[in-house]
Amino acid sequence: MKRRLTLLALVLALLISGAGVAWYGVAVRNDARDNAAIRNLAAGRGAQLREGADARAVHAAILFFAWRERLEEAQELLPLMQNARPDLLADAWFAIGNARMRLGFENIETSRFEDAEPEIELAKQAYRSALQADPSDRDSKVNLDLAMRLVRDLPRGEADGNEDPENQPRRLWTDLPGLPRGAP
Repeated sequence: MKRRLTLLALVLALLISGAGVAWYGVAVRNDARDNAAIRNLAAGRGAQLREGADARAVHAAILFFAWRERLEEAQELLPLMQNARPDLLADAWFAIGNARMRLGFENIETSRFEDAEPEIELAKQAYRSALQADPSDRDSKVNLDLAMRLVRDLPRGEADGNEDPENQPRRLWTDLPGLPRGAP
C-alpha cells in the first residue's frame, strides 16, 4: 500500500512537472515570435502579430504604423493595449498624436486649413489620452500645448439648425491663429 501511494505521488509529480515544462516551452516560443516581430518592425519591415501578442509587440506595431501614417491600422491595435503598462500606452497614443500633427502641418503648409483643423483636433485627443495613461509624460504635455495653440478649443457661434443654410453667414476666418495673412 505504501509503495502504491509513493508510486502514485511520483507519477503525479512527473505529470505536473511535465505540464509545467510544456507551458514554459509555449511561453518561450511565444516570446521568441513576439521578439522576432519587434525586430522586423524596428527594421522597417512589416510583421504579422500573433493572437494574444505581448503589449510590447503591439506597441512596436503601433509605432510602425503611426510613423508611416497608417493611422487606421494603428488605432485598430489600441484596444489590444488595454492591460499594457501606462508608459507603453502613453507612448502609443503619443505616436498617433504626432502622426496626426504631421498630417495637420502638411495641410497647413499646402494652405488646406479646413483639412488641418480636424487632424489637429484628433492629435489633441491623442495627447489627452496619452496624459490619461501617464500624467507625467512631459512630451505629451508640450505637444498638447502646441496643438492647443495651433487650433483653439473655443466654441464657435453656431447658428440655429432651423435656418436655411444659404442664409447663414459664411465662415471667413479659420481657427488657425495668424491665418489668413494679409492686410486688413
